[in-house]
Amino acid sequence: MVEKKITDLEIVAILEAFSKSQPIVTDRTGQSSSFRALFCFINLYVLLFIALYFILKINQFATLDTNSLTEEFLTVLEGRVFVLFWLFVSLNMTAYFNVGFKAVCLIILVYMLNSTIDNTILFSGLKDLLDELYFLAFMITIPLCVIAVAGLMIIYKDNFETSSPLTSVAVSGKAT
Repeated sequence: MVEKKITDLEIVAILEAFSKSQPIVTDRTGQSSSFRALFCFINLYVLLFIALYFILKINQFATLDTNSLTEEFLTVLEGRVFVLFWLFVSLNMTAYFNVGFKAVCLIILVYMLNSTIDNTILFSGLKDLLDELYFLAFMITIPLCVIAVAGLMIIYKDNFETSSPLTSVAVSGKAT
C-alpha cells in the first residue's frame, strides 16, 4: 500500500486558500467589561434557578413546608426551567457565533416579563412568599435579571461582518 504524504507546497496552498476566511471567522467583537459582567450574571442566575428547581424536585430543603410545594407548582416550575434552559443555550450560542443576539435577548426579555406576571398572579394565593425565603429571593432577583437582559441588548456591539461565499456583499450590507 502506497502512503501519500502532503508536501510543504500543498500545505502552503491549503493555508493560503483559507487564510482570507479565517480572520473573518475568528475576529470576535471586543465586548465591554460591563457586557461581560451582565452576561456572567445572567448565566449564573439561570444556573441557580435550574439548581433550585432540581433541589425542590428532590425535596432537599428540610425547612421547606411540603404542603406549600404542590404538584401544580412543580409542574409550572418545570415548564419555566425547560424554557429558560433552552433560552439560556440559545443566548450563549448567539453570543458565541455573534448572530441574532439582540433578537434572543428580546425573546428572553418578553419571556421573563410574562413569567414574572404569571408567577405573581398564579402563586399569590397559593403561598406567602415572605414565609419561603428561597422563593422570595427568586422573585426579588427577577427584576435584576430583566434589567441585565435589557442592558445586554443596549450595550452589545454588533459590528461583526462575515462574507457570504455566494455573493461579494457582506452580511452587514457593505461591499467587500
